[in-house]
Amino acid sequence: YLLWIGCSVAYEERAQQVARAMVRILDAAQVSYGILEEPRCTGDPAKMMGNEMQFHEIATANIEAFHEMKVRKVITVCAHCFNSFDRYYPELGGDWQTIPHAVLIDQLISAGRLKVARNDAEKIVFHDPCYLARHNGIVDEPRSVVAAVGRLIEMPRNRKQSFCCGAGGGNYWGGKGGHARISDVRAAEAFATGADRIATSCSFCLLMLTSSAGRHSEERKVYDIAELVAEKLPAA
Repeated sequence: YLLWIGCSVAYEERAQQVARAMVRILDAAQVSYGILEEPRCTGDPAKMMGNEMQFHEIATANIEAFHEMKVRKVITVCAHCFNSFDRYYPELGGDWQTIPHAVLIDQLISAGRLKVARNDAEKIVFHDPCYLARHNGIVDEPRSVVAAVGRLIEMPRNRKQSFCCGAGGGNYWGGKGGHARISDVRAAEAFATGADRIATSCSFCLLMLTSSAGRHSEERKVYDIAELVAEKLPAA
């Protein structure tokens, strides 16, 4: 596998912790993987903001590099990266298998390659990333992962009817307007469930919800599912 880091994980300190957790998971499950030396982006932000030319340039460069390295399987920790690789790259010549980290983690737990300690007393509410649930129908695997480490609870808007974190379409960098940020609204819904922790499976969702969670609690409450799994692994 190629563990694709992507731009948000490469440059945002909070998201870097997700990549570290994923590395620990892959090592624990004895999965063979590699990581690119230099930071790269799929071009998703450019495409979603309407710059098709820049997206095409970025995607073509990535495809050429992947073919040169004979990449056949790619793990993504960002739902935006998964959507771009799976939906837009094939028409430009991308011909590898892309798997979201939530799906791979679920497979590793189901196959017995990951042993995790479950805390049934800990309530974890799951936020569905748009680019996994709404656009690609991936809703069960992340929930299986959450249920393997704690007690899964739901928000009112979930699965394919989930409410956006507000990062899409380039709004992570420039979104303004309105009386409340979308991430503030979503964080309020999550805290209203009474959950001990808020889980998601997209680096942009993690960053957006983390930025809004401070309005409700001084404690760290928002986690990627890879972080929840990594902390429940047996000590090395």
